[in-house]
Amino acid sequence: MDANHSPEDRAAATDAFESELKTLVTTSFARGATIEATWVIKTPISDAPDWTVTVKRADTEPKPPYDGAPDD
Repeated sequence: MDANHSPEDRAAATDAFESELKTLVTTSFARGATIEATWVIKTPISDAPDWTVTVKRADTEPKPPYDGAPDD
């Protein structure tokens, strides 16, 4: 099911996918859904592949280095 798409079409589709995925993850997280997991997506179309998607949390805040001193 691989149609011939121009590089521009593929780039636009990829940008849209990334935007929609970001919206899905952030909205679902805000609603309290379990986000961090591995999901198996079975497609109902025989010519389309099934997909496995893994979502892992990435903390962007750097953690301070451990200095060995106990916390007060």
